[in-house]
Amino acid sequence: MDKIKAMFRAFKYRNFRLFFPGLAICQIGIWIQNIAISWLVYDITKSPFMMGTVMFFNAIPLFIVTPFAGVIVDKFNRHKLLFAVQLLFALQALLITLFTVTGFINIPVIIVLGVFLNCIAAIDAPLRQSTFVLLVDDKKDLSNAISLNASCFNMARFVGPAIGGMLIAYTNIGICFLINFLCILPNIFLVRMMKIVDVKSETVKNSSIFESLKEEVSYTLAHPEISLSQLYLAVFCFMLLAYPMLMPIYTSEVLHANADVLGFILGATGVGSLTASLLLAIKMTTHKMRTIMFCGCLSICGAYISLGFINHEWTAIILMFFAGLGMTCFLTPQNMLLQNIVADDKRGRVMSMNALCYGGTISLSSFIAGSIAETIGIAHTFVLLGGVMFGFACYFSYRLSKFDYTKMI
Repeated sequence: MDKIKAMFRAFKYRNFRLFFPGLAICQIGIWIQNIAISWLVYDITKSPFMMGTVMFFNAIPLFIVTPFAGVIVDKFNRHKLLFAVQLLFALQALLITLFTVTGFINIPVIIVLGVFLNCIAAIDAPLRQSTFVLLVDDKKDLSNAISLNASCFNMARFVGPAIGGMLIAYTNIGICFLINFLCILPNIFLVRMMKIVDVKSETVKNSSIFESLKEEVSYTLAHPEISLSQLYLAVFCFMLLAYPMLMPIYTSEVLHANADVLGFILGATGVGSLTASLLLAIKMTTHKMRTIMFCGCLSICGAYISLGFINHEWTAIILMFFAGLGMTCFLTPQNMLLQNIVADDKRGRVMSMNALCYGGTISLSSFIAGSIAETIGIAHTFVLLGGVMFGFACYFSYRLSKFDYTKMI
């Protein structure tokens, strides 16, 4: 009983109780939309290269907007920004639903709406990450709040694709986009009900956006424990997190299966991630984080390499469970390391760089991985990515062991 209470201790705070269910429902809708977009693009183009190209163009805002997003988050009221972002997410979901059900959906429309979505997402990621510290009164519960957020995200990652795959296989794909729109609506009202006190320092409020951006870059470069951790994240995401784009190709060309199987494969990734995040909510401590990150890398590298040598559906599902386990065992501690050491008035800017390392490199990876898959085949692509990342994991783990991540800087 004590372990269960410890696992969910962040729920004793009202703001977190409002934040969590809205986020959970919203994330399920987003993953339903993600699998629908991936399948739709591949169904239209039948080309791994074109899939990667579409994903890359969709992600251009991440490179342009994200560096400024952290400055915006640190300068303006986070509660009001959070509410506005949910409204914009709902608008994007409504637009893609209307284009799909009316038959006007095509690659240019997908790119335009994807660019719009990622302009919003570029602000949303550092905004949500920097808001956690305002949701819990005691910083000792911050790691639990972040782990529970990861569990929410990962629960959605297995529920959403499973539902999305079934909907694509047995109904109209437009239903996926409509459900995403409906999932966002409760989050709008729950965010509105939250009572967040967000006090900004006069220095942050009075500085210009470009001055704040310059300070963001200088601060990151001046602290190698931050910049090295973010470089590790960028390499990890570049090498290993293009799987939502690669898996429709793998499912079709290697497993010779349909969208419902794709849903189960991506769902298994979510189950693995959810399992890891629940365990981390209990067990994770600062001095164990770097070891957990390395073990997470090994898990996903092993899964990727193994995918190159099998062609059975259930084996692929099991391997992607371990891939999901590894993703969360890497991403959650990496996030927590930075949350622990960065001051509140700089947290939004540092986490925006983290979001750029995450989202920007995944998008670039989608483009490059799509080109590689077109050249050497999807199975060999997984082996190559997993093998190269194993070498990087050993290098970065050694470098990170030299720093102290228990003291705020």
